[in-house]
Amino acid sequence: MANKNYTKQIINDYCVLDTETTGLSSYYDEIIEIGILKVRDNKIVDRYSQLIKPDYEIDSFITSLTGITNEMVKEMPAINFVMSDVLSFIGKDVIIGHNTSFDIRFLNAGFNIELDNKYMDTMQFARKLFPELKHHRLSDLTSYLGLSNNEHRSIADCIATKELYDSIKDTMTKRGLGIQDLWVKSNHGGKGIDIKSIHPTEVEIDEDNFFFNRHVVFTGKLEKMIRQDAMQIVVNLGGILDNSVTKSTNYLILGNNDYNAILKGEKSSKHKKAEKLKLEGQDIEIIDEFTFYDLIES
Repeated sequence: MANKNYTKQIINDYCVLDTETTGLSSYYDEIIEIGILKVRDNKIVDRYSQLIKPDYEIDSFITSLTGITNEMVKEMPAINFVMSDVLSFIGKDVIIGHNTSFDIRFLNAGFNIELDNKYMDTMQFARKLFPELKHHRLSDLTSYLGLSNNEHRSIADCIATKELYDSIKDTMTKRGLGIQDLWVKSNHGGKGIDIKSIHPTEVEIDEDNFFFNRHVVFTGKLEKMIRQDAMQIVVNLGGILDNSVTKSTNYLILGNNDYNAILKGEKSSKHKKAEKLKLEGQDIEIIDEFTFYDLIES
């Protein structure tokens, strides 16, 4: 089911949003930094940046990834104290980000609201325009296009995302492409998917979904469905199932029991390996069961 607020436009007035968080689950993890740029006529006219104090300590893995320490946030406001400023800054603008639904899920959870702003995702545009790239992370694209590529912090990522959107618009103009040229439905039969007895049951696969052509590994017991059914959904979305975490893995999906163990300081061998690979620069994300359900419905 597509998100009713997701849009695809070429615009010059918008807000760029990025968040840094304690993990990838909007159910269990928290925002530790928010960055926003206000853009008018393609120019940055204002910016908002705020560190946030989470309820729980920041894990050493997240500090290694973002550079944000517990010392840096100990005197910062809690998320509920910045809601008014953030919502006032964004107003009714279209929100642009890189994997924007991630940031919006965290804002919705942190503020306990449902943002009704339209939003766009530069990652989806980039996948269409630059299919020659193996990965489409913000760091991959800024390096490929020669854009700003600073530290992994909210405002720096916002600036890089804004430059990426400018480059996307320029590339579309140079190639004579419109929105309708990028999103043309195509049929696929799940080529390259082969794990045990799980085969695609869908003929038409939406290339815009999160799991298309992505390597996925499951670990731990799922609460809401049996693993076989979850694997079938991934395959039907064009995903590629693997049994173990490798350098090819894009998503490690943790059953909720595994994610709850993290809160007690326990991590499985698969989880530890995934974190190690991510710190080494691999394109891998670790998500919990509920976030998985959000992604397959978005």
